Amino acid sequence: MLELTPFLDAIARADAPLEGKANGWQRKASLAEFGNACAFCTAPLDLSSPKSWTAAALVPAQLGGPAGVVENWVPACRSCAAAKGLRDVVSWSEWKASAAPDRVALLLARRHAALLYAENHFTPLSRHSKRERLLAHLGSRFDKPRFRVYAWAGEVDGERCCLVGWSTRAGDPLALGEALLALRMRDGAEVLAKGQVSLLRLPTEGSLGAVWALIEAHGIVVPLDVPSDGQLNAEDWRECWRHRVQDPVSNHKRVHMTGGQALPHAPRALSTNPDSVRRLALLQVAKRADRLEEAELRYREAMARKAKYLERVKRGLEAPMQLDEYRAWADEVRALGVAWALLENECRGQW
Repeated sequence: MLELTPFLDAIARADAPLEGKANGWQRKASLAEFGNACAFCTAPLDLSSPKSWTAAALVPAQLGGPAGVVENWVPACRSCAAAKGLRDVVSWSEWKASAAPDRVALLLARRHAALLYAENHFTPLSRHSKRERLLAHLGSRFDKPRFRVYAWAGEVDGERCCLVGWSTRAGDPLALGEALLALRMRDGAEVLAKGQVSLLRLPTEGSLGAVWALIEAHGIVVPLDVPSDGQLNAEDWRECWRHRVQDPVSNHKRVHMTGGQALPHAPRALSTNPDSVRRLALLQVAKRADRLEEAELRYREAMARKAKYLERVKRGLEAPMQLDEYRAWADEVRALGVAWALLENECRGQW
């Protein structure tokens, strides 16, 4: 029987409110950009009373908002700051419905810029993918509300176990509800606890796929720190996620780390761009041509050596080899010829 208390306590500890505050120059920069007015309701701020306003984070630290990025901070009156709370600004539906469309678009654009430097930007795209494609992939993810979940994999009493959980402070309730429904209906997860802290057990064979789906739904997935009975292995989340990607530049230039996977095993994403498809087709044709040329060269070199041997034997310059040895050699030469012919037929069919 799986004891849930260590996991529920670990999630409660890890999900404690984080202190994220703007520094002095960030507060001054945000005030200057918004003309000493609240970024949400546009009301003028009373700068003579420091307690009448604050610098609010568009993506709070609880959801991985980058404290060192000025785009993540905007000036807010106390009433707007209290109404927003620790929500991702894209989840604040009441403000989005009442604010001017251009103001909503401005703050969502700032949120997008800040999220590029938030944590945990795992992606199935190859590190050789173009920067534009990477940014488009992340941009489609950024349109969704961000939420925070915890993942754990290990052994309990000799049995492999994969868990995912979150608390009520983990972000947008609708996004968490959709994640819960997807984990249960699509991934076959079993609900172990529900309330202030939710905890689900995933089928072992589909655990990484389920976590990737959470990431694509704009979840920040954090490995949960609970000891395991078993040793780490290449399929373990703690082993896969020892290296975090912090920004699109390092994500684009990432390399596989020695001693373990730098990223979870994501499904390979092939480009549908016409130029990329054309280049891939040309590359495959060139590879087939090289293979065919190499097979022909091996066969012709073997035939030349065989002909040279027979000529030297005929002229009495070399003693004939044993019959069994000659037959084995002839069979090898014939096999090279058959391999060349088969490869030529295969290439002709693909061309």
